[in-house]
Amino acid sequence: MALFIAILPVFLLIIVGSLLQRWRFPFDGFWQGVDRLVYWCLFPALLFTKTSVIDFSNPMLMRYGVVLISALAVTAAMVLLMARLLSVSNPTATSMLQAAVRFNTFITLALADRLYGAEGLVFAALGAAVLIPSVNIFLVVTMVSMHGQTQQPLTKLISKELLKNPLIVAIALGLGLNALGWTPIPILSDMTQMLSQATLPLVLLAVGAGVRWTTIRAVGATFWLSATGRFVIFPSVVLVACYLLGIQGLAAYVALLFGIVPTATSAYALAKQLGGDADRMAAFITLQTAMSLVTVPLSITLAHSWLG
Repeated sequence: MALFIAILPVFLLIIVGSLLQRWRFPFDGFWQGVDRLVYWCLFPALLFTKTSVIDFSNPMLMRYGVVLISALAVTAAMVLLMARLLSVSNPTATSMLQAAVRFNTFITLALADRLYGAEGLVFAALGAAVLIPSVNIFLVVTMVSMHGQTQQPLTKLISKELLKNPLIVAIALGLGLNALGWTPIPILSDMTQMLSQATLPLVLLAVGAGVRWTTIRAVGATFWLSATGRFVIFPSVVLVACYLLGIQGLAAYVALLFGIVPTATSAYALAKQLGGDADRMAAFITLQTAMSLVTVPLSITLAHSWLG
């Protein structure tokens, strides 16, 4: 019950954001503006702040990356196999794939901060630094290969996707300056720290405001298979890999968060851009976000019960 109470404010903020958008408060278009502010300014500030202080001397960092990349690879392989067995179209298959391997970075970091404090937030930022570029490169390559609807060279398309993503740029800057020993930077680090403190509450409200309830329809087996990849296969691989590599305690709990949160809202934009099933993708995002109100507290409770 104490764990559930600790998590509940995160999801209540998402529900409040959805209600505010439904009531068009404070005015039409406001939450779309907040969404852009969070994506282009506040969240990059948070990721820069946390990645710029990661301790590279920690011998567990490499194993931590292996855990998350292994979960990504196994989940992707299983979902693509299930899509092939169902004989679904390639656009639907890539939307299933996005729903399974993408994760909502905003909710992940909010949960890490709420449950595990500043140290948990650093582990979450490290996981984001590993997974965000990896997931984006993997999905662009896979979607272009399966759809073949772009005339641009693959390397150019990947570079464009990475360079225009402010989260990846912030992570690269934070890690790069940290590796060079140039952080903290006077004034700049203080400013990004202040911005990061405003990020998580606004981010959760914006996530709720962005939920597309009108897109829900009969999505059938494709939704349940992608949800199985997101909420069952990914976290299971994380737990097995943590056990095999000897990762325990806080690091294992934070790694698990990446496999139990809903898929990223940005999946809709990529599906639309690269020929995926965008309408089905929007339904996947909405349904997973709704499911996570139950699955996240349950998964964390079970993990704490099993792992101690």
